[in-house]
Amino acid sequence: MGHIKPVLPLAAILLLAASAWPQLVVVNDPTTPARETKMTAAERTIFERDALPAVRKMIPSDTCEESLEAAGVARGAFTAAGKRQSLIFYQYCQTGNGFGWNGLVLIEGDAVVGNFVSDGGWGLDIAAVPDIDQDGVLEFTLAYSGGLHQGHGGTGVDVMEFSAGLPVGIGWYKAEEFGESDASTSWKLTAKPGKSPIFYKQKFLSGKDGTTRAAGKSVVTKLDKTFVSKFERVK
Repeated sequence: MGHIKPVLPLAAILLLAASAWPQLVVVNDPTTPARETKMTAAERTIFERDALPAVRKMIPSDTCEESLEAAGVARGAFTAAGKRQSLIFYQYCQTGNGFGWNGLVLIEGDAVVGNFVSDGGWGLDIAAVPDIDQDGVLEFTLAYSGGLHQGHGGTGVDVMEFSAGLPVGIGWYKAEEFGESDASTSWKLTAKPGKSPIFYKQKFLSGKDGTTRAAGKSVVTKLDKTFVSKFERVK
């Protein structure tokens, strides 16, 4: 007499099927307040002692006058699995409306292991991103503002990763659009992790009363290949 094979309930089958597919992760969400991340005292000491002097030599004062503004710090493993690293993003100076030099400093332990600069937009924010391409390390986002032009402005976000020791772009997308009124439009970016991540974008509208509402469903999107961030190593 043969054995009777147990039959899984439909709910269990659906749960197993869902678990086989990676869940969406948030890459950037302008609809939520940014979590301010500051350098620790130890990070600031290393940054000012071991990174800034070389940057000052590379960017002459007649190019733009130093006016440091720290955009934030992301922490995690960015270059190899298991690393405990800090990635500092800062604006070194402004060269015009929406233009300026920015820097990235990668710290591991008590040493600078990467020092980079880029001539781009106004640096605003940095955030670590879950491992969306499943290579064992974190990606990160860099947010920029272009300033107001004819009463309109916005922010753009570069999705970044480290490759061969250098910060390189995966793609760019427009995160926010605003004007002189209190109303604004923003786009939340999520991703389905994988060797080639699939990105999704959802539109939100914010009114003068401060409320935010979704305007449509999340749809598949492709990131732009025009990056704000084009970093070079500081020598």
